[in-house]
Amino acid sequence: MTFFTGGFFWFIQGILITVIVLAFRAWMEDRNVKMFWWKWLLWGVWILTAGFTIAFIFTSLGEGEPTAAVKGGIIFSLITIISGAGIWRLINKKN
Repeated sequence: MTFFTGGFFWFIQGILITVIVLAFRAWMEDRNVKMFWWKWLLWGVWILTAGFTIAFIFTSLGEGEPTAAVKGGIIFSLITIISGAGIWRLINKKN
């Protein structure tokens, strides 16, 4: 488990997050969607929600709690999917 607390892991995480943000920015520019600060904030909150959902599921499985992983995974996945659809509709507006 020391891999996840080491600097190399967080270095790779930083690179991946930077690539994701730059790719999303380029994709939005290609679609001619203006990204205002509140759109970036909504997108960031959704990314954190999706990350929390994944972390919850795998942490519960790692702790030997498959029932919690399934029930919590269903609840958090539904929240993530529904909020993602709503946020996408807000972000995807052209103006």
